[in-house]
Amino acid sequence: MTYSNTKTYTLKRDILSFTNKISNKLSKPDRKFTADITYGMLATGSCLLTDVVDQLHEDTKKDMLLHILFFVLLL
Repeated sequence: MTYSNTKTYTLKRDILSFTNKISNKLSKPDRKFTADITYGMLATGSCLLTDVVDQLHEDTKKDMLLHILFFVLLL
């Protein structure tokens, strides 16, 4: 089990390093959004917002998080 946790941690760290490189001139909330979306898409293998939201395991309700992500994408 430790190997799985280490592998997951390493993968998430690599994703965060990559997203920080491509979004270094954005504001902090936009960088976090980029990191969350990239992680969710890579973890699920899907670009559907509902799948990404499920993968993020946020405490907020799914409908509210979908609305937030949708409106951020429109900006």
